[in-house]
Amino acid sequence: MPAMNAPIASARRVGAKNSPPAKSDAKLSQASWLPDVPCADAREKKKKNSANARKAFPIRKIVSVWLFKNPPFCTSLTLILYYLHYSRMEIDYEKWQGKWQEEKLFSPKAGKGKKFFLTAAFPYPNSPQHIGHGRTYTTTDIYARYKRLQGYNVLFPMAFHVTGTPVLAMAERIAENDGEILDIFERIYHIPREKALTLTNPKELVSYFSREIEEGMKLMGFSIDWSRKFYTFDENFNKFIQWQFRTLHSLGYIKQGTHPIPWCPKCASPVSGHDTRGDIDPRLEEVCVVKFPSAKGFFPASTYRPETIYGVTNLWVNPAAEYTECTFKGEKLFLSKKAAEKLSSQFDINIQKTFKGSELAGTKCINPMTGSNIPILPASFVDELTGTGIVMSVPAHAPFDYLALRDAGSKILPIQVIELPGFGKCPSCEIVEQLKVQSQTDPKAQEATNILYKKEAYGGKMITGKYAGESAMAAKEKVARELVENDSAFLMHEIANSPLYCRCGALCTVKTVKNQWFIDYGNEEWKEKTTNHLKKMCILPEKTLPEYEYTIGWLKAKACTRSKGLGTVFPFDKTQMIEALSDSTIYMAFYTISHLLSNYPKGKVNDALFDYLFLGKEAENFTPDAKAMRNEFLYWYPLDSRHSALDLVHNHLTFLIFNHVAIFGEKLSPCQIVANGFVTMDGKKMSKSMGNILPLQDAIRKWGPDVIRFSVVGGAELSMDSDFSQSTANGVSGKLGQAMEMAQKYSSAKKHSPEPADIWLSSRLNRTILHSGELYESLETRALCQEIFYGALSDAVWYIKRAERPSLREFFEKWSILISPIMPHFAEEIWSMLGKKEFVPDSKFACTAVLPKSDNSKISIEAEFAEELLVKTIEDIRHILKLINRPSPKKIELYIASEWKRKLQKIVYNAKRLDASLKEAAKDLSLKNNMKECALLAKKFTGNLNVLTDKMLTSEQELACFLENAAFLKKEFGCAIEVLPDSDANGERKQKAACALPSKPSIYIE
Repeated sequence: MPAMNAPIASARRVGAKNSPPAKSDAKLSQASWLPDVPCADAREKKKKNSANARKAFPIRKIVSVWLFKNPPFCTSLTLILYYLHYSRMEIDYEKWQGKWQEEKLFSPKAGKGKKFFLTAAFPYPNSPQHIGHGRTYTTTDIYARYKRLQGYNVLFPMAFHVTGTPVLAMAERIAENDGEILDIFERIYHIPREKALTLTNPKELVSYFSREIEEGMKLMGFSIDWSRKFYTFDENFNKFIQWQFRTLHSLGYIKQGTHPIPWCPKCASPVSGHDTRGDIDPRLEEVCVVKFPSAKGFFPASTYRPETIYGVTNLWVNPAAEYTECTFKGEKLFLSKKAAEKLSSQFDINIQKTFKGSELAGTKCINPMTGSNIPILPASFVDELTGTGIVMSVPAHAPFDYLALRDAGSKILPIQVIELPGFGKCPSCEIVEQLKVQSQTDPKAQEATNILYKKEAYGGKMITGKYAGESAMAAKEKVARELVENDSAFLMHEIANSPLYCRCGALCTVKTVKNQWFIDYGNEEWKEKTTNHLKKMCILPEKTLPEYEYTIGWLKAKACTRSKGLGTVFPFDKTQMIEALSDSTIYMAFYTISHLLSNYPKGKVNDALFDYLFLGKEAENFTPDAKAMRNEFLYWYPLDSRHSALDLVHNHLTFLIFNHVAIFGEKLSPCQIVANGFVTMDGKKMSKSMGNILPLQDAIRKWGPDVIRFSVVGGAELSMDSDFSQSTANGVSGKLGQAMEMAQKYSSAKKHSPEPADIWLSSRLNRTILHSGELYESLETRALCQEIFYGALSDAVWYIKRAERPSLREFFEKWSILISPIMPHFAEEIWSMLGKKEFVPDSKFACTAVLPKSDNSKISIEAEFAEELLVKTIEDIRHILKLINRPSPKKIELYIASEWKRKLQKIVYNAKRLDASLKEAAKDLSLKNNMKECALLAKKFTGNLNVLTDKMLTSEQELACFLENAAFLKKEFGCAIEVLPDSDANGERKQKAACALPSKPSIYIE
């Protein structure tokens, strides 16, 4: 291929989008009509099916070849035949798992070479794992395997988190013969009811489900060092956690005091994320409660927007709900009964009498900020459990209030408080009209509220009261402070993401607890140290970094004990247990010594030992075993990469940074955190009620671990939820079969002299190797799967079609290593089949091979661009043949654009405007004498600036490209092919040839 006159920045993947094989693959991967792959239970039946499929292949192959040469007929039938052939491909993945275990490949020894230590959140063994649990662990394992290929000594350990109430709650539900749980276990997870009913002892339940989880992780091929396994109720781990808390206490970070905390009234204990159903972390927020005085007493209304008090026109109560007359700090208050009961856990509130809310309607009260008299009106939309059960109405700025007054036919007029660019005197009225909100019950009412509140918070300016001219955001804090200082308001706490339910089933509330123990995350000096270390860390995805910064900023005292649960006894109060989010912040350090500590004398496992192991505090009489543990810790720490789910950014992952900085210092604190989204099932959130939960082991039996690994990480980038589609899994399974057949058929052929197709494939492969390194490092899993699986295999398919003597030996030797972190079992199968390697250093396993390096000298932009040009032209010819209904042309003529057109295209690309382009063109002698044609063509170019490029082959290179491939085109279309410069066209061809453009030959068909 001649050298190009200008470098090309990038070339599109040939086959991924443009070539015929890739189109078929893309449709296959999305086909919802494909039948399920048979389950992997009956091995003999499957072997018979596979043998039958192999016997049937010759006729399928003949038909497939015919279809490929006859594109109009190939779309659906080819897909069916493709699936029938390739879906039967099987791999004995347990064979490879056994070999890895025999060789102890994943049990690293400290001190051997450069290390890489990574961990993933340890699982709760209170139920079996479903396919959604596989994403975080698969992402971690992909990274671990990639790092081994780079030559690192990698430690990826695992343990089980049993702290808190999840295990107890599950055991209690089973003991209570809970029909829902027993049905789920039996129907979804295939646990016989008789067996489930025996799991009422928490430790037996942990033992049963931890075995199931460990087995599932092994079946997935996770490269875990199980020799370091522990449970968080193990004695040595309990001593380690107590040492952690005594260390934090000595640093002044453990406090005792009176604070509002999320609370379970049934368990009489604080609750955190692992104590709630759905593992949702309760978020406390401070709410301003404004007291509106009246002749009867005070009507307190909670509000998140105290700055709008100047625009309050009335209060709302629910006429059907029960309300109470209470005493609070010597004052008479009116609250909904449920609100009074809820707030009694925060304040000393005494309920005097109860009555219907309808009795309060019509009462007059006073706006404490403006002094105006306002009425109390009935409204069914008032939630008696939210806030105080009394709502202040600001119709100018609250769409629901405006709609309620409008629906009731009220003559109350809105009062503007906030000026908002683009809106008039009643922003809520205008947003309601813009969205065409019909009533209070219209779902668009909430949308209108969300839009307006956000706009006013960030763009609104006060026009009323003493804070007129200030931003609404600044006025919010000042108004609230003034009201509280004047005793016209008080502050309460709510669970912002309520309703939340404890695992026992009770609704979580907020309680002001005396003598509660806390970790003081509000300590400013500690916050500063944590923030400084965060700046040095790698956070993936990068877009989540502000979430960590935000969390560090707002964190305050965090309750760290509860009265019930498994785990570790709190060292400063033996009646309390350390809660689940507080004993899981530095356990990564325990992994480094857990396998050795189990053999250490129990009586000598104490704070002095841990001070030596983790802080280096010397003491006398430490044994060689202790020194060995110290060396293990120093070798593996700091933690190189921590992996978890995005929902833990606001608690566990931020706590992890705080605690490491406090105890180990910045030098030994984590280097990187990786957080990923969840997994949906066929586009829907997995839930027991929808019945769309797919147990992990069921999925493995159906598709094999490599298909599952690929499917849970390949559907989305880290920050997004990944959808597991059964049709996609079927398509991936079929593509593996195709890859295996290509490897078997084309890896033994020897190449003597490279063809143009070999140069192109080598360029694509080396480009893939080069780019995959960046993608693995940043864990861009979707792009990675597209690039090295779909893209690379599509390249191989296209290469086979193009090459006279195809050989994929080098391709599969390098590709099997490249794909091994994602699909390790399939990679081992290919690697083993290839035998002694010719192009890469040999190794017993693909997973222990040396990661291939890109040979940049073999990356040919010219070859890739020329191949892409060929593919695009083939597509254009097929399109024309379809339009003119001529499946069997006699001759195809291709006319290549002259060099002056390329000059002009570059001028237009740089000038961007028609007048400037023509002015520049007139300076070129080769263009000046042909300005009429230049003007017409420049106009066409400027109309397509969004797709215009200055990167192209010269006319000579483009002509050579098509001349070299004339024989291939003749074979492709079954007719004569003629390639000419557009200037050589004669007669009636001249007008057609004049349409030739750079990278787009003019096509004439006889």
